[in-house]
Amino acid sequence: MSQNRPRRRVEQDSSKSFSFNLIDPMAKWVNRKLEIDERLSPTTLRKVLWVGFLVTIYIYFQHNFDGLIRKLDRAEKLLNEQRASFISHKSKYLFASKQSEVEKKLEQRGFEKNAQPPIKIAFEKP
Repeated sequence: MSQNRPRRRVEQDSSKSFSFNLIDPMAKWVNRKLEIDERLSPTTLRKVLWVGFLVTIYIYFQHNFDGLIRKLDRAEKLLNEQRASFISHKSKYLFASKQSEVEKKLEQRGFEKNAQPPIKIAFEKP
């Protein structure tokens, strides 16, 4: 009868397989440069780099958001100016198109108000 035995792990020779790992050399470099007595583990360095990356992204988006707010303020100011200009032009147009104002302009050009009411012309159909 066979017995249950744990499998033996086959360790791969690191020289045969190519693995691109930047964290381990970076951890060794940081340990050397900072002269840390306790060794900085690669997992800790990986977490620190990840947090640093997230902070950088957060700062980038905050900067872009502030720029967007400034652009929106400029656009809102321009919109208010154009709205005020439109309202003033519209009020001038409505004032100039009143019947009394049109009569004044026509009198200046030599036209007079008709004294007689209009005459209705009626004819019978053949």
